[in-house]
Amino acid sequence: MCMSNTYIEKLANLLEMLHNMDRDLNLVGFNETEKKVYYTIAYQAHHNGKCNISDVIESSGFSRSTVYKAIKAFEDKKMVRLIQSHDDRREVFLDLITV
Repeated sequence: MCMSNTYIEKLANLLEMLHNMDRDLNLVGFNETEKKVYYTIAYQAHHNGKCNISDVIESSGFSRSTVYKAIKAFEDKKMVRLIQSHDDRREVFLDLITV
C-alpha cells in the first residue's frame, strides 16, 4: 500500500516544522536521546507546573545516568537550570532557560 502524495506532503511539512523547532530551541547539535529528555522536561513542566529529575527518568524511559548526562549537557549550554527544593533538599527541579 503506497502513501498518498497528500500524506507525504503533510509528513514533510511536519518534519520541517520539527527541524525548525529544534533550530529555534538550539537543539540541533544534540542527539535524539538528549532532545527527548529536553522535550520531556518541557512537557512535565507545562503539565505539572514543575519537573524533577525523577519525572524525566520515569516519563522518558531512559536510565538515570542517560538523563543526568543529557541534563548536564543542557546545563553546560545554559539551557537548563537545577533548582533545589526548599521543602526536601534531596529533590531537584529543572527549569528551562530561554535565550
